[in-house]
Amino acid sequence: MPKTLTILLMSGSAENEDAEFATRLAQAAVKKGHKVQMYLFGNAVNISKKEFPIQGDLHIQQRLVEHIEPTKCFGRVAELTKAGADVSTCHTNEHARGIESREYVEGVKWGDVGGTFAKYLMTTDVLLSVGH
Repeated sequence: MPKTLTILLMSGSAENEDAEFATRLAQAAVKKGHKVQMYLFGNAVNISKKEFPIQGDLHIQQRLVEHIEPTKCFGRVAELTKAGADVSTCHTNEHARGIESREYVEGVKWGDVGGTFAKYLMTTDVLLSVGH
């Protein structure tokens, strides 16, 4: 019988491997027929927004750029929502990071702790918190 997995993700891409792990775990759960709810909190809210390319000098070496690029999860988040995962973000954390007005990755929803995350908690079978 399918279960509902709720993931509270608190780390963004390139910080560590938390976002990579959480999004890949969510993909595996969806593929097995389970329902997935993911709440993006803290620095994880950064993966809720469409990538904003930086023009000009990045002020970092090319080898570091090459190291960071594969860790980005924007595309995987969009794939998750297309596959039926419910992904929401904390608007308060977005506002604190100055990204609240930027466009969401396709399928990601505006959310809040008192409404969205509370609903997730009341409807989940398994809760996993990932982050530092």
